[in-house]
Amino acid sequence: MKHIYILIIGIAMLLSFMPAYSQEEGEGWFRCGTDSVYEELVRQDPQIALNRAKLNDFVREYIQRNPKRSDDEVYVIPVVFHVVHEYGVENVSYEYIQAAIDQMNRDYRKMRADTSSIKDEFKPIAADTKIEFRLARKDPNGNCTMGVTRTYSSSTNHGDEGTKYIAGSWDNSKYLNVWTVKSMSRSGVAGYSYYPGTASDELDGIILLYNYIDRALTHEAGHYLGLPHPWGSTNSPGEADNCEIDDGIEDTPNTIGHTSCALNAVTCGSLDNVQNFMDYSYCYRMFTNGQAAVMRATLNSTASNRDNLWTAENRLATGTDDDHIDEECSPIADFNQNKKMICTGGTVTYNDHTYNTTSIDYRLWNFEGGSPNWSNDEMPVVVYNTGGTFATELHVENGVDDNTYRREKSIRVYDKADGYGLPYFEGFESPTFPQISGNSANDFYVENYNPNHPDEWSEYGWNEESWFLTDYGYSGKCAKIRNAFATAKKTKLYLPNVRIDDDSASIYVSFKVAAAKDPDSQFSDVLMVYGSTTCGDSLTFLHTYSGSRLITSYQYDPQVFFPDDNEWKTISFEVRPTKLHGQNFRLVFESTNVSGNTIYIDDVMISNKPLSVEMQNESSLSVYPNPFYDEVLVDAEEFAGEYSVDVFDIMGRMIYSGKYSERQLNLSNAFVGKPKGMYVIKVYNSDVCKSIRVVKEA
Repeated sequence: MKHIYILIIGIAMLLSFMPAYSQEEGEGWFRCGTDSVYEELVRQDPQIALNRAKLNDFVREYIQRNPKRSDDEVYVIPVVFHVVHEYGVENVSYEYIQAAIDQMNRDYRKMRADTSSIKDEFKPIAADTKIEFRLARKDPNGNCTMGVTRTYSSSTNHGDEGTKYIAGSWDNSKYLNVWTVKSMSRSGVAGYSYYPGTASDELDGIILLYNYIDRALTHEAGHYLGLPHPWGSTNSPGEADNCEIDDGIEDTPNTIGHTSCALNAVTCGSLDNVQNFMDYSYCYRMFTNGQAAVMRATLNSTASNRDNLWTAENRLATGTDDDHIDEECSPIADFNQNKKMICTGGTVTYNDHTYNTTSIDYRLWNFEGGSPNWSNDEMPVVVYNTGGTFATELHVENGVDDNTYRREKSIRVYDKADGYGLPYFEGFESPTFPQISGNSANDFYVENYNPNHPDEWSEYGWNEESWFLTDYGYSGKCAKIRNAFATAKKTKLYLPNVRIDDDSASIYVSFKVAAAKDPDSQFSDVLMVYGSTTCGDSLTFLHTYSGSRLITSYQYDPQVFFPDDNEWKTISFEVRPTKLHGQNFRLVFESTNVSGNTIYIDDVMISNKPLSVEMQNESSLSVYPNPFYDEVLVDAEEFAGEYSVDVFDIMGRMIYSGKYSERQLNLSNAFVGKPKGMYVIKVYNSDVCKSIRVVKEA
């Protein structure tokens, strides 16, 4: 028998999301990102390879000591689902989870309706594994549970080990932990499972995309119980070399692996067991007797405490024993709302998401600052006519118990009249960030902001990293977000509201940015800029910056990038009246991390005066160097005879004016004594008018 390979399993999802459906309906295959992940783990901790060998030896010896399956005991494994969500479709229902458990039990007990369609050659070895899974009915403290926890977190958008820490785990010696998320941190991955002995106790279990629960759970639980793929430990089914690998299980025929239902395939000299749950075909129907033996042997090993899961004592402790009678549990109040911030006069719809119970007998909402200020409805609609930051509270009862959930600062309501007037300059110097000293009616809003650790790596990895203040700004403090070590995470920074007195005219925006990139990577982080005319409620896309438009440094160090003065650039643009509606404007930055580095934002200017006279021609005027320190030269070759030069600061104020006739003009005198920053040089005569933005660095 060849060695059974121990590895981390990553199932790659299809190229596009598809609606959830049962395994019986099929369609879709799973591919693992095995070798690279496993090798990375071994590099980090060589003990993992020793754990693999130890488990292999145990399984082999256990099967040898128990050559025939005379054990009719059904091993029941308690399961808890940790649903990580943002109140979207990924917040899957209890019924959906229970249906997936029911389907998995049909798979493991050889009770599928399509078992009769197993190829005749494999019917004799198709196994009832005598393994079942049940949602826990008692939590680690012995309290009544429905076997599902729910955690609101943006980490659902980039599921990984940090997500597990955020959602928490239950004792892995008593429960199989399953985490579900909206998308995975690793691109193209739908989920993965740790083999016994390869993960720490708090990370042990399965993590899956929410819409793959009913398709991948049986497969992933097989890995959790020690099964490799039928072709062995590679990431690539279908390759001829797979015939030289095998899975080490004698009754699973040697195969190269399949991603389609080729029932008559012979790839390594014998008929392939394409219908095996551990293959990638979409017509899976069975485990073999040999696979059942491996899983049952694994459940008798001490690796990751698998041997305690199915014991009578543990089943009694988790409420999964045969004599357990389900009862109504204490409700856990929870709710969401369709808006986090609005202008005065706006409405908010709330939705009761109470869980851990099958019914609600009574509910009472309380809405600070709202009209009405209370309700018994499941989905009340509330109007807010006064500015401020208000709490919302939900109290529920179900005849067994009651529970109250209060969310402070549930809704931010802004009066447009309280917005800052133009021009508005933001240097991020507020000592009370994200609040603004002396202006309680206006503030920053930062997604995932952690006031307790604003300038530290999150104890949960990097999932909850967000914008915070730092002293490494272009001038004083600035806003900063660290993007290393994670992928596809989006985090927004809302600047305070400004007041627009005339929305029929353009406004002008500029800001300083510094960002670093790994020179060996083809990808960079992305900075998107939005505008809102509804106090932040809805956003209008303005610009996106990535690659050379964003990056200012290729000196890559994922944990330490502190920009020098010459590693900043100025970005500026016009917001035309078509994107201005009403008397409010709010600028929003959104960072999307692609395992890049830190992004810094500083010196944001929003003005109702143009930063240049003819912005569409600004690049046609030649000025060098740009940025400059002491000396700046203007190429005025095309201006025949006498011409005029005007210089404007960022506020649109003219700071210099003169007339010249030289073909090359040294304009350094115009900037003597002026602070570093962005300026506009305008050169014109009766026939030509051109302008360009320049940056003075010192």
